[in-house]
Amino acid sequence: MLELIIHVIETIGTVAFAVSGVLTAIERRLDLFGAVVLAGTTAVGGGIIRDILLGRLPPVAFVDPYYVLLAIATAGVMLLAARVAGNFVEDRRIVDFMPVFNLCDAMGLGIFSVLGADAAVQYGHGGNLFLTVFVGVVTGVGGGVMRDLFAGRTPVIMRRDIYAICSIAGTLLFCRLRRVIPEPAAMLSCAGFICVFRLAMVRCHATLPLSSTLR
Repeated sequence: MLELIIHVIETIGTVAFAVSGVLTAIERRLDLFGAVVLAGTTAVGGGIIRDILLGRLPPVAFVDPYYVLLAIATAGVMLLAARVAGNFVEDRRIVDFMPVFNLCDAMGLGIFSVLGADAAVQYGHGGNLFLTVFVGVVTGVGGGVMRDLFAGRTPVIMRRDIYAICSIAGTLLFCRLRRVIPEPAAMLSCAGFICVFRLAMVRCHATLPLSSTLR
């Protein structure tokens, strides 16, 4: 049952992050190859980092190409939709589809943060709170960081957006909840919490202070 739930939510997270990668590629006016690379990188980048940290070598993305192929397929569908719609971009910025980007990015962040923390638990590190949370956060933000770097912009976690904090809060909550409720329920609840938390921060335009203001 747990394996099925993990597979389902990882599939949803892969699609969500792949969509955010394609939308970034459209915004940055990358070519078709660039869009596919961003989609794949965003979707599986965090998982690759997670597997390296946990010693799962080679990473699952290279052993089972399902998620890579899913990301590529998602990119193809998105690019076809962009071709049909014709006006995803205005003045080099995503206008009408920014809410879609934020939703997909938040969903990917929530799902992969929890999957990363759960992977650390499954590898016998559940008693190490710091490691479990660290692996969860890196899994959640890793794909987005690689996406932003490849797109030539400062990663969102380095800007004023409250992003990684959402992942930290959610993985800490997961570490607590998994001890008192069934693990599948804890995973779904905490993934949803991170997603809602992130979207709420976007909605409220909540930001952290710039380092230059701390002098």
